[in-house]
Amino acid sequence: MATVDQLVSGIEGAARDSLAELLREAGSVFPPTVHMLAEDRAPPHIGFVTCRPFYRGADAAAAIAELGVLPAALHATRLVVTWEAQDLNAALAAPADPDTTALAALDATPTGHAISWHPFRLHPGRGREVLAPQWGRSVRLPQAPLPGPVEALLHEWRHGVRRDVTDIVRRLETAGHQVRWVAR
Repeated sequence: MATVDQLVSGIEGAARDSLAELLREAGSVFPPTVHMLAEDRAPPHIGFVTCRPFYRGADAAAAIAELGVLPAALHATRLVVTWEAQDLNAALAAPADPDTTALAALDATPTGHAISWHPFRLHPGRGREVLAPQWGRSVRLPQAPLPGPVEALLHEWRHGVRRDVTDIVRRLETAGHQVRWVAR
C-alpha cells in the first residue's frame, strides 16, 4: 500500500493531468477541490469535494470556505486542496497576474501546510485541442501565504464543530458541491 505522502503526490499528479486535459478539450479549468485523507484508515483517501458554482466575490469566498466543513466532521487528518491560481483570482475579484498562472496543490496537516506550485503558459491548441499548456518548473513552498477563502477552509477543518456527516453531505450537495467517496 502507498504511503500517505505517495498518495498526496499521486493526487497532485492526477490534478495536473486533469487540468491539462480540461484545457486541451474544453479550454477550461476545474473548480477548487478538497481531497480528504485520514492517516489512521486504510485506505487513507476518504473522498473529495468539488466546489459548487459561484458568483464572483463574496459568494466565491463562502463557497470555497465551506469546503472545510466535511473534512472536520470526518476527522480527516490531512487535506489536499487544488485550484488554478488565475481562476481563483478572477473568482475573488483579485487582480489578474499572468505570471502566476499555475495549478496550486495545497498539502495541509493540522499544524502546517505547503503549496506545490505548478506554473504553466497557455498556447493555442492544434487540431482538436482548444488550449495547450506548457508546464514550467514546479516548486514546493512550505507555509506559503494562502488566499483568504483557502485559509478559512483550513480554519473550518482545524477548528470546526464536528457535526452529523449525513446532514453536512446533504447540505453541501443541495448547495451544488459534488461529494465523491473513495471505494473501500
